[in-house]
Amino acid sequence: MKNKCLLTKAKQILESSQPKELTSIITDEQLLEGAYQELVEARCLFTQAQEPDMVDYAVFRLKAAEQRYDYLIRRIKLRDGYKCPVKKGELDGNN
Repeated sequence: MKNKCLLTKAKQILESSQPKELTSIITDEQLLEGAYQELVEARCLFTQAQEPDMVDYAVFRLKAAEQRYDYLIRRIKLRDGYKCPVKKGELDGNN
């Protein structure tokens, strides 16, 4: 009986003619906040890891968190038109 009721509800949801709209859009800044929190947690895990397998996992997670955070920083900078500062020697063409 429970399965039939569950199947009926599932069928009603799937056949619904009104698709649900997304209620919110996640901004790059919100993603960056999450990535920063992930980075902090990964650093904490790395400092506490003692067993070799756990250290390997902590290193993997830390590298992944750093790459995600760096990617989002670059993405926001590109979106906002950030220009990298000129490095020494680039103005006069003496690289």
